[in-house]
Amino acid sequence: MEKATVHVISHSHWDREWYMPFEKFRMRLVKLIDDVLDLLEAENNGFAFFHLDGHVLLVDDYLEIRPEQEGRLRALVRQGKLSIGPWYVLQDAFLTSGEAQIRNMQLGLARAEELGGATEVGYFPDTFGNIAQSAQLLQGFGIRHAVFGRGINAIAENNGVRNTDSSGYPSELWWASPDGSRVLSVFLANWYHNGMELPTDPARAAERGRQALDNVERFATTPDLLLMNGCDHQPVQSDVGQAIAALNEGLPAYRFVHSRFADYFDRLEAHGSPSATVAGELIGERTDGWTTLVNTASSRMYLKQWNARVQGELERWTEPFAAIAGLLGQEYPAAFLKQAWKLLLQNHPHDSICGCSVDEVHEEMVTRFMKSAQIAESLSLEAMTYIADRTDTSAFAAQEEGAPADIHPFVAFNPLGWTRDEWTTVDIDAEAELAPDRYALLDRDGAEVAYAWEDLGWISGFTLPDDRFRIPWRKRRYRLTFLASGIPGTGHAVFAWVRRAGDKAATIRDEGEAACVLEADSAILENAYLRIVADAGGMLTLEDKATGQVYRDLLALEDSGDIGNEYLYRAAEDARPIVTGEDPVRLEDRSTFGCARLVIRHRLELPAEREGSGRSPRTIRQEVEVVVSLRNGAKYAEIEVSLDNAAKDHRLRALFPSDADTEFVHADAPFDVAKRSIAPWEGWRNPSRNERMQSFVDLSDGVRGLAIVTEGLPEYEALRDGRGTIALTLLRCVGELGDWNYFPTPGAQCLGPYSCRFAIVPHGGDYREVVRTAQAFNAPLRAVPTGVHGGALPPALSWASVHSPGGAVVTTALKRAEDAGGVVLRLVNLGESEEEVEATGHLFDRASAVSERMLNEREVAPVPVEAGRIAFKLAPKKILTLGLEGTFAELK
Repeated sequence: MEKATVHVISHSHWDREWYMPFEKFRMRLVKLIDDVLDLLEAENNGFAFFHLDGHVLLVDDYLEIRPEQEGRLRALVRQGKLSIGPWYVLQDAFLTSGEAQIRNMQLGLARAEELGGATEVGYFPDTFGNIAQSAQLLQGFGIRHAVFGRGINAIAENNGVRNTDSSGYPSELWWASPDGSRVLSVFLANWYHNGMELPTDPARAAERGRQALDNVERFATTPDLLLMNGCDHQPVQSDVGQAIAALNEGLPAYRFVHSRFADYFDRLEAHGSPSATVAGELIGERTDGWTTLVNTASSRMYLKQWNARVQGELERWTEPFAAIAGLLGQEYPAAFLKQAWKLLLQNHPHDSICGCSVDEVHEEMVTRFMKSAQIAESLSLEAMTYIADRTDTSAFAAQEEGAPADIHPFVAFNPLGWTRDEWTTVDIDAEAELAPDRYALLDRDGAEVAYAWEDLGWISGFTLPDDRFRIPWRKRRYRLTFLASGIPGTGHAVFAWVRRAGDKAATIRDEGEAACVLEADSAILENAYLRIVADAGGMLTLEDKATGQVYRDLLALEDSGDIGNEYLYRAAEDARPIVTGEDPVRLEDRSTFGCARLVIRHRLELPAEREGSGRSPRTIRQEVEVVVSLRNGAKYAEIEVSLDNAAKDHRLRALFPSDADTEFVHADAPFDVAKRSIAPWEGWRNPSRNERMQSFVDLSDGVRGLAIVTEGLPEYEALRDGRGTIALTLLRCVGELGDWNYFPTPGAQCLGPYSCRFAIVPHGGDYREVVRTAQAFNAPLRAVPTGVHGGALPPALSWASVHSPGGAVVTTALKRAEDAGGVVLRLVNLGESEEEVEATGHLFDRASAVSERMLNEREVAPVPVEAGRIAFKLAPKKILTLGLEGTFAELK
């Protein structure tokens, strides 16, 4: 009988920043890699391979300090002794977007190839839960194997493994995505440290090996077994060769070898297809609920807001419009875009974006967010300005009463794949003070558009020409607010603010204009679609006129004590949550043109901090301002909550009873909308059952639906209260990191000014009614001033529009192809059934060839184009990448 082979893989799980900041960890990283290079180059020491944790940024971190070692490192990578990549960073899966995860893999693979070759294993050793689309993402890069640690068994503090209760899953299995993609995977049922610090004494080695292998064999389905020789920031075990020799001597029934994942997976494939498959999200659903780490979604909420802002800028504005401007002749800013993505991705490791590190780490993160935003926002504006300057606005010249200075054209941009009618603003900077009442706002057809103006006074600025010295200026700024109608999908439309003949320009008011009415102890906001009543306690009753459904007791605020840490919410003992609704609030009408706006002012008495396992008897007065906005024509209410947080050790949530008759909640995830059971399994012990979303959570029963759409607020809970209440976490404040030691984190108390925004969206049907609303809420229209001029581009143009009857197919990316050969358009079907899709637009009109691509942008098959359109069927949860090639010469 053939001996079982035990693969001992040396590694060190390297969090760039966590309980120490990056530079302090880097000093240890340099020592680690120095030692690893020496060991791999030495002869006859039994040290053959080292796995550098699956993310290539560590190599760049090392080479910044040791640039002279690059040749040695490259040689070892080429020889297959040092395994690097494929990721750029080991990202958190739920708190980063799907597109960010694709850029992460693209950058990681490219850099690893430059350094000698990438390890083609999707490595997720400590990801805080794994998304359902992981297999489809890996397959899109030609990666057939994966290793993951979390999501099935419970992993306690300090890497403690709780696997005494069988999960029902073996360690070798297929990991499948909802579209049917699957990868051969290894579930680290005994974690990534089950072979750390192996003894070199044969007797002790036999004892330790027997204990470890008993645990491994409980889950293994083949005679090829895995021992992971390392742990968090583990110094390399230099005598692992001696330890392996001792194990072979002490346990002769096994063959122990120093190995690597490439060889290990070769052996697994030789044994044939696994019998088990795990599908969908891996979020610890069948654990006791205390070790899922889900509450990192609300730790340091300001980081999540920063991330939503910068991700959205890069994905929705910078990449698409820089690609379009490049087709028109602008130099494509590839290097700057790469730098912006790198800075953002450096904030995506799980201990970083999850907000579960010491304060210094997160202070440095904000700087990286700022730098990435500076690049991205500058590139977005440059690209849109370039496009606007090539868009024909000459028709507005006929509207002129006097000098050209009396005409102020601008271009409204829409980054999403469908035509939109939405409220927006534009700032007009005039050389002199104007008489705004004499001006009209015109659309591209010359029709007057209702608008409001605000004089912001004189402002100072400067221009930096490419060919001469800086130019300071002083101008008068006017802000226009209006409903921009018919803005084409991934496209633009022109408008102009024009001085008209006569005494005064016409003022157009839309019928059904939103209004706010204050009464003695209540207020009413109403437009053509919704009617909202705010009562004396600040709670809302919302009527959806389209469905006739009424939603009551919305927007109560709930404050509870939190004696947990950055990883875990734990309710203060013997302390009931403080919930608004009984005490009177102050109501104020702050309506503006086109928008009924109500201010609700709460005054709360909150415990100042924790005291032991409870809340302090000492209280502070906490004022909270809630602004409810209902725009003319809107089918949802916008909410902004602001406070100057003075309390510690607490969690603030907003509550929304849906009264929907359903057992499930839907929430968006990367390239997915996850369907989750509201009731946990019988083994769940945590009183809370929070979960994560990207931008919306929805409860609906086919007739009655209520969704909450958010901007950078990723934590919710579907309460088991008999009313289907959605609890949205607004702020969570704690004073320690948690895990294996005591690390104080005063910055995680989030004291000081704080604000957040979200929307209440009633609807019929199911979650598909909300998908586009969520995207639009997070990517409002923008407008860029330009001049009066001719141009190659018409006054209104769609570059790429996507149509699907069910509304579940959306675009997630429009970018220049990585090989600079044309552009790439990515779509995903977020629905649970096949969708018929039609894609049109200027890019399809002009493309010489369209092809289906993998996520690595390699061509799969040609796609026929007929009369500037393509039509196809898209399977549920399928990600589709299209490449559009051509000279595009006629666009220049």
